[in-house]
Amino acid sequence: MHDQTFEKYNFREKFPEHYLSNEETVTETTTRAFNYISIKWVGHPEASKAFNKAIQLIEWLIFTIKFRLKGNPPEGFFDFNMPPCEAYRKEIKAKPEARKRTVSVPVPDFITEDRVVHTWRVAQAKSEEKLSQIKFTKWKERKVIQMLNVWGYDTSKKKEKTLRAYAKKNKLIIKGDYQELYLNDMRRTKIDRLETILRFEVK
Repeated sequence: MHDQTFEKYNFREKFPEHYLSNEETVTETTTRAFNYISIKWVGHPEASKAFNKAIQLIEWLIFTIKFRLKGNPPEGFFDFNMPPCEAYRKEIKAKPEARKRTVSVPVPDFITEDRVVHTWRVAQAKSEEKLSQIKFTKWKERKVIQMLNVWGYDTSKKKEKTLRAYAKKNKLIIKGDYQELYLNDMRRTKIDRLETILRFEVK
């Protein structure tokens, strides 16, 4: 039996409300509800091999599940390019190499927790090295303030301060972790062309 042909979606085009931001001004928006596959406690993107390793492991997991589902697609299945990676961290004031991040990649609803856990257990059993612990999480819609940063990671400090000042001025309470959403692949993109959405969840 031949695989069906599916239209391939780009997450940035399919869910624009989650991936649009402004470089010059702070904007308020509501992020989309997504399921995520995550790996906790990796270091700075420029200073830690663990960061890139975490992305590679998550991408491998997503590609493996998607490939298997193509042969017997569940309801609502669609093909897709790898979504942009996101990272969350708490230690805003720590030195870059000391900031521990949770790396996350969103997945469509048909990639369920059961499928993720099963595939990961099989991979762990076959691997000769100890694999990082993955986590499947469901995120609800969130109100956020955000800015687009077009440069390297360290240049985002001023915009972090701008976001905090905006929240204070508009009587918004910052909640949750600081978020970085990498619109392009930091492993293949020059630092001066790297586009990152910087976010704080607010209430």
